[in-house]
Amino acid sequence: MIPGIDIRYVSDELERLAEEIREAAEDRPGEFAADAEQLVGAMGKLLEALLRTHRRGALEPPPAAGPGDPGKDVTALGDHGIDLLSQLAALARRMNQKKLAQDIEGLTLPLAVWLARCDAEIITLHPVVNAAAALANRLEQPRQLAELFGLLREVGEAVAPAVSQGPLSGDRSHPWRVFLLNRAIVATRSQRPELMIEAFDALTDQLPDAAPDFFREGMEQMDALDYPPEVRSVMEDWFQRWSDRRVLH
Repeated sequence: MIPGIDIRYVSDELERLAEEIREAAEDRPGEFAADAEQLVGAMGKLLEALLRTHRRGALEPPPAAGPGDPGKDVTALGDHGIDLLSQLAALARRMNQKKLAQDIEGLTLPLAVWLARCDAEIITLHPVVNAAAALANRLEQPRQLAELFGLLREVGEAVAPAVSQGPLSGDRSHPWRVFLLNRAIVATRSQRPELMIEAFDALTDQLPDAAPDFFREGMEQMDALDYPPEVRSVMEDWFQRWSDRRVLH
């Protein structure tokens, strides 16, 4: 199920998950309870601050960008929020609550999309990539995957240049590199040729070293999962373009 893109949705889900993390912490008294309470409290206050800042920006837009620009305020607050959710998820993992950790980290995706719609930049991308990948693995309907691709498009357009414009070929775990690859996979699974072309254009432009292997593996998936002819045609086209390329290092 695609999450709601609303700060209230994130807040409501956090409140629900906070109870679960408190209960898990109570089973190990003195070890995790204080950290859990501190992080939950900080995240709650952060969400309130985000909503206040967003409302202020909507009602009183500044004449020009500057230190008081709400977009910059929301960027800083939002980045802190994604970091706090990551810390909460890490705490859940230390308590061996894997499903709870995934659910908490999953909130980074709707938060990131909401931030993008507030004209904020996404700086901490790694947990958002993880959340999107986990969600994609749970989705089966092409329509839902096309909807997820739309959310990833919004996130990608909001990612800070410092994250998306750095060198990618030397670091296979770079969050922008993983984002581009995962988005191309989502586009393929959506079975929408236009989304595939959009994703493949970005992938080959920014990750030419990864393209040959991606399209080779994509052709293997065409055979294994019996994709429709129009989807196979797009994948074959890009595979032929890149199958004989060699990237110089």
